Amino acid sequence: MPEEKTLALPGSSWETVKKIIRAFYAVQNEEMPRLEAIARYAALPRPVVSMNNNFLRSVNVVRSDQWKLTDIGLRYATALQMNNASMAQETLSDIVRSNPLLNQLLMLLLARGEMKADTFKAEALLRLTLSPNERQAQFVKPVFDMLEDAGLIKVDGDTISLANITGLPPKNEIKPITVESVSPARPGPAPSGELPILLGPNRLVYLRLPDDWDGKRDLPKLLKLLELSLGDGI
Repeated sequence: MPEEKTLALPGSSWETVKKIIRAFYAVQNEEMPRLEAIARYAALPRPVVSMNNNFLRSVNVVRSDQWKLTDIGLRYATALQMNNASMAQETLSDIVRSNPLLNQLLMLLLARGEMKADTFKAEALLRLTLSPNERQAQFVKPVFDMLEDAGLIKVDGDTISLANITGLPPKNEIKPITVESVSPARPGPAPSGELPILLGPNRLVYLRLPDDWDGKRDLPKLLKLLELSLGDGI
């Protein structure tokens, strides 16, 4: 089976997601809140709340067993209700860093210093195993808005960089996640489970393929995502 994703994308803008979180806060004291009540408090159609449910659960804001906030979700919703910007930003930062996939993206940004927005998006899609042409791909943008709202990234035109590196590992401790390029004096054996690809004399790339790799199905997607990820020369 493919590895389970550690992040589900939202189905609305980040501002709409925050409106839904505030609605969860409004029903928090009910013993068994219902989706209809949350939609009513958010002044949103019920399907809009539903399409964001998996995202809110994947970032540990909403509980997996019922329509209620987690402890950290309640802390964030409380900060939103109180208009306490510093508390909201600090709590959202903790929420982001507790998600493995989002933390991977932050470490990648730390390693590269800054990235083009399209490249950063491609890296996210690569980890989500989504094609840029899929409908869900457009909802990477609200995730980036969340990272910016958490005070973790800065967006300057089409360039993205880290805004706060506190708590992230040092650059020299960050390891590539999917593709690793090396230039040894003499190429050695490939790391276990990785496919060596020769780019030129003493220039190798090691590629790790998933257990359910299907060349006919997956190769075009891999080539396209590699082009998007590495095409700017970073």
